Amino acid sequence: MAAPPIPIAKQKAIRKLHAQGLSHRAIGRKLGIDHTLCVDYLHKPETAPKTPEEMEAKIRKDLRRGPMSPDELGEGLGAGPGAVRKLLAGMKARGVLLVEHPNGLFEMASTVNLAPGVFELKAKPGVQQVYGVTGDNHLCSKYERLDVLNAAYDEFARSGVRHVFNTGNWIDGEARFNKTELLTPPGMDHQLDYMIRNYPARAGITTHYVAGDDHEGWYAQREGIEIGRYLESRAHAAGRKDLHYLGYAEADVMLKCGTGASVCRVVHPGGGSAYALSYTVQKLVESYQGGEKPHVLLAGHYHKAEYCYAREVHCLQTACTTDQSLFMRKKKLAAHVGFWKIWITQDTRGVITSFGQQFFPYYDRGFYERRYR
Repeated sequence: MAAPPIPIAKQKAIRKLHAQGLSHRAIGRKLGIDHTLCVDYLHKPETAPKTPEEMEAKIRKDLRRGPMSPDELGEGLGAGPGAVRKLLAGMKARGVLLVEHPNGLFEMASTVNLAPGVFELKAKPGVQQVYGVTGDNHLCSKYERLDVLNAAYDEFARSGVRHVFNTGNWIDGEARFNKTELLTPPGMDHQLDYMIRNYPARAGITTHYVAGDDHEGWYAQREGIEIGRYLESRAHAAGRKDLHYLGYAEADVMLKCGTGASVCRVVHPGGGSAYALSYTVQKLVESYQGGEKPHVLLAGHYHKAEYCYAREVHCLQTACTTDQSLFMRKKKLAAHVGFWKIWITQDTRGVITSFGQQFFPYYDRGFYERRYR
């Protein structure tokens, strides 16, 4: 593990001794530091970072080198531990993956440390509830289908839908193989701003979304930020209160009704598509330990549209609103373009007594441009 940052006082001493003609090795011996660090600090400005953005960047950089206390972080910022804790609290509120250990040290965490989300929605016994379902929108990709996504929300609005579940991959993210397919300049904030501007908003409708561990999840892994929470905070700052973050990779929505509840699990699984459409979700349901099964499973990732009833779980693969990409074509993966509406009725114990689903299929752009007959 790399050594912690050198205090500002020692940085100044390095420069002073260097001006006196001492070699790097002599400076290192005199100050009790590794002489290889001297060159780095000789070329750094003497002043500590001043703006919140500069201070946050410095904290991120320092914590990537290992766990540090607020006092140690403050040495590199020219700030006291109280001010550092305030900065850390603000960063964490915006989704930066920070962990505070019992010994008071802070560390940058991994996405594997994120716990599944839990959320509640209420229903009345015997009253049919209708929900919208979408996922794998891949905004910012040239293959995105905003026409389909807007048609989905128009249908949801006409049907009186108040809650929409999104199973992740709402943006395309950045990887080596998709850079030439993006509609936005490089950078996480550009893609999130595009999402905030272009993802449909309809009066009275809230979109409850999970973040995938791929695509938007690539940013989470590289930047050390809970991307779904960060999107929500940016959306709120832009005046959009209709985007509600459920959790990373999966979340349980408790459908409370009467004296009980049923669980609707919104999940963005991993792995590739199987030869048989139902295989992936069937194996997912089979993998759940006793007592952990949901009553409804909404699964994205595979870009497929399918309903099945495995182990008494209503399973829905949520399709996509993006055309088949070059990557998918090379992998021989079909894209089922469209969206769903589902109907759920529960009794006084919260048990699901009826479940209905309707798929709205769409086709490639050429179909609507009448290039094919």
